Amino acid sequence: MDCGTSSKRRVEAPGEGESSGKRQSVTMGMDALDCPVCFHPLRPPIYQCSVGHFICSSCRPKLVRNNCHLCSAETTFKRCLGMERLMESVMIPCSNAKYGCAEKLTYYQKEEHEKACPSAPCFCPASGCSFAGPTDALLEHSASQHKWPCTTIKYSEDVKFTLEPGLHFLRIKDREIFLLNVALEPFGHAISVVCIQPKATNSKFKCRMSYGSFLTDYYQISVYKIRSSSLSDGLPKGYNLILPKDEIADDGKGNLLTFSIDDPNPKVKVHEPICLKPVRGV
Repeated sequence: MDCGTSSKRRVEAPGEGESSGKRQSVTMGMDALDCPVCFHPLRPPIYQCSVGHFICSSCRPKLVRNNCHLCSAETTFKRCLGMERLMESVMIPCSNAKYGCAEKLTYYQKEEHEKACPSAPCFCPASGCSFAGPTDALLEHSASQHKWPCTTIKYSEDVKFTLEPGLHFLRIKDREIFLLNVALEPFGHAISVVCIQPKATNSKFKCRMSYGSFLTDYYQISVYKIRSSSLSDGLPKGYNLILPKDEIADDGKGNLLTFSIDDPNPKVKVHEPICLKPVRGV
């Protein structure tokens, strides 16, 4: 969020007579619309002291003896309906407008909207590629420009992948998108998975990967929580499964990695109670 700064931006501020079509674009310092205590955008209800200094409803109860935060005068704060009307009229575009978001928001709704904006961008993991856009656009870009494969999978379904270095996109129906990365390092194959999301959140997905070879009599399994990232800083560092170089042997059928993602919201089957009838004579 850009509040609390002295930068000036152009906003739409419909004034008196908006219903009759009166509208004008103005340039103003947006910090004038922020609470001077918490620096968050003012939103109704808005209060002012007897001199006219504004404060938001969250900060007002925190003042000592109702002394104004700016002029220190002891005062009785009252609602400022004029400022509330102004805040309701200041409309700004979402920061993701260039990625397709057409929402027009009041200034104080901007931050909350952008936390869940479906048009928030994710970034191409290719070195030197500047593409950014929503996840669906990222999938199209990765297929057309980089020829990276994409496989549709289901929750808790075991999928086998050939153990070849490179990136592989995974999609669960029309929902989450994951990126499987197999890197060939001097010590062996290093494998990681990341959930591609515009905003990094606490992990709710659990992944299972396993590899086995009859030729080397080697088996390894890894269970871990999947990290989320917009890939704005490239691929996350670290790996989830490392297969030692000496344990990888080609049996002629290709080395296969078994992979699955657990359903974060599994449906619990409710079983009907079983009624047991007494047996006569026992």
